[in-house]
Amino acid sequence: MAPPEMKALALGQRYWITILINVLLRKGISHGVSIKTAPTPKISPTELLVEVHSVACNPTDIMHIDIAGPAHSIIGCDFSGAVLEIGSQATGNWKVGDRIAGVVHGGLFPDKGAFAQYLRVESDLAWKPPESITDQQAATFGISAVTAMQGLYTKLDVPWPSPRTRNGAEEAKKTILIYAASTSAGIYAIQLAKLSGYKVVATCSPHNFTLVKSYGADEVYDYHSPTTLSEIKVKHPDIEIAFDGVSLLESAQFCADVVAPSGTKIQGVKFIHVLMYTLFGLPFAFLKPIGPYMGLGYEAMLEDREALVRFYGMLPDLIKEGKVKSIPVEVIEGEFEGLERALGMLREKRVSGRKLVVDLI
Repeated sequence: MAPPEMKALALGQRYWITILINVLLRKGISHGVSIKTAPTPKISPTELLVEVHSVACNPTDIMHIDIAGPAHSIIGCDFSGAVLEIGSQATGNWKVGDRIAGVVHGGLFPDKGAFAQYLRVESDLAWKPPESITDQQAATFGISAVTAMQGLYTKLDVPWPSPRTRNGAEEAKKTILIYAASTSAGIYAIQLAKLSGYKVVATCSPHNFTLVKSYGADEVYDYHSPTTLSEIKVKHPDIEIAFDGVSLLESAQFCADVVAPSGTKIQGVKFIHVLMYTLFGLPFAFLKPIGPYMGLGYEAMLEDREALVRFYGMLPDLIKEGKVKSIPVEVIEGEFEGLERALGMLREKRVSGRKLVVDLI
């Protein structure tokens, strides 16, 4: 039984004028985020209550702290832990004490965020990590992994893995470009693309070449080199799709140039924006109350939710079979105080080729 109150990393009161000034000045200032005492969440009939053991940090956590999160919302998306309570209508054959991991829409709700001692989660939007991986590794299969899945399988029409492609029985028939392949999403995108029978052409910094190849990339190029684009175009003129692991203007342009037919300038290239939060199948908005009226409101996408259920349903077997590995982990000590240090490292862009994870218990 959970206590009535818990520790959580949550936002304080928000002042729109301060947020607006910081946006205009491009300042990355946390608006009153701190370790607070909050009520332990109450679960609905379809939910589980999780005792949180480990959490992973992501750039979106910083974005919600600085701009997007409403007052009093609990930060954090990626988690692993143990099932403590089970709703009367929960699915998935969960038992109290089961290991559990997943992702939630942190930074939006006062009673749902991963950076807390306890967390409520929909019973079909989580998965059971096998004993072959640690809690820290399990926590990394959140935003990064599901964004890779979403981008490939729901947006780029890469086919879901079949028994033949999963076992490498089919020779790769198509090639995909994965830009910034050493990012967390990029590493998972490599593995999922390979499971679907694709050849992977990747780009990253030279110091991450070995890392990217160890996760299955067939060829790796330096994205800082001025000749990389022409080299890829000459060797792989048939690339039709690309996954952008950083989503910057220059990365989008590079991907478009690679997939554009020779002799054209991105003519016929379609850009598809991926936003992981649509995987929960609920409408939401950033920067309430004005967000929904500035193009920052999003409708429920049930097909995305179905994809997340399908992915988490197959993930334990993929891990047990050695088909998918967790990304490299760096554990930051100190529980909630360590969590604040880890977020500071992310804000200062001192993280590359690994995921920062913090144990909260």
